Amino acid sequence: MKKRSEHPAVRVEIAGAVLESVFEECDRYDSEETGGRVIGHFAEEGDSVVIQARGVIEPGPNARRSRTSFFQDGDYQTEVFRRIEAEDPSIEHLGNWHTHHVNGYPTLSGGDRATYRRIVNHELHNLDFFYALLVTHRNDGQRGLDRYAVRHYVLFRGDDAVHEITPADVKVTDDPGIWPQDHRASNDDREDDGPQGDETLGTVSVAVRVRDEVVLGLLFPSLEPRLSTSTGTFFWKGQLPLIDGSAIDLKVAEVEDEGSLVYYVIVAPTTEQVAELCGTSFASAAHAVRALELQMNREIYESAMAR
Repeated sequence: MKKRSEHPAVRVEIAGAVLESVFEECDRYDSEETGGRVIGHFAEEGDSVVIQARGVIEPGPNARRSRTSFFQDGDYQTEVFRRIEAEDPSIEHLGNWHTHHVNGYPTLSGGDRATYRRIVNHELHNLDFFYALLVTHRNDGQRGLDRYAVRHYVLFRGDDAVHEITPADVKVTDDPGIWPQDHRASNDDREDDGPQGDETLGTVSVAVRVRDEVVLGLLFPSLEPRLSTSTGTFFWKGQLPLIDGSAIDLKVAEVEDEGSLVYYVIVAPTTEQVAELCGTSFASAAHAVRALELQMNREIYESAMAR
């Protein structure tokens, strides 16, 4: 086993858009483990390596989750990575992220460590290191990039040890996130029906819009992004399919609140719970739609069981 001193020192520069994407996934799966791949670049600076985390790849439609385990959809993630790689041949799969905030385990599990050791030592892994980001718990009462606590780790090829990166060696940057080209907003060809670039919203807020395009396009393709020509406001509109085969007309409105974007579902309320959801702000359109879907499917199921 190699000693820590035989490896380069490691620093992490992680885009705020990446952390927001990670935290939003945690918001959406608040009772099950979830995660994804971390992509970006790295730089060698003297005796140090700087990991530049600039994007994440969704876990995929066939990911499997429970309160104590998480398995990614590798085929989906590979396909997305290849599309990004075609645009940026220097892109690297730096590592993975996942969360333990649902089970309270404060560090990497034995299974996590064994999996990451296999990856970093695999002949097809392109780097001599593997970066792991772990979300450990939610910080109650906090918002934005302070709402979750994270820890950062690195593993090296040929070394069984797992090394934690100190908070002093982690920097959150304003670098733009890296996403597939076909999911990015374009002012040129989406003038009336897509997300518009708004410099006043900041990188993180724009990244939320882009990520909504990825998630909603995959999970709820009937929902489409729109821009009101009369008010200039952005929204999603379409039908939400439910477990009994029915569908409801749905609109998700985007509202700017103290420099950030929040989202509200607009739907004909069927119960007090649905009405309450309509008055709740969400951090993303995808989170809002998912919350409504879960609530309405729960009501359909409970109604069927009561018959």
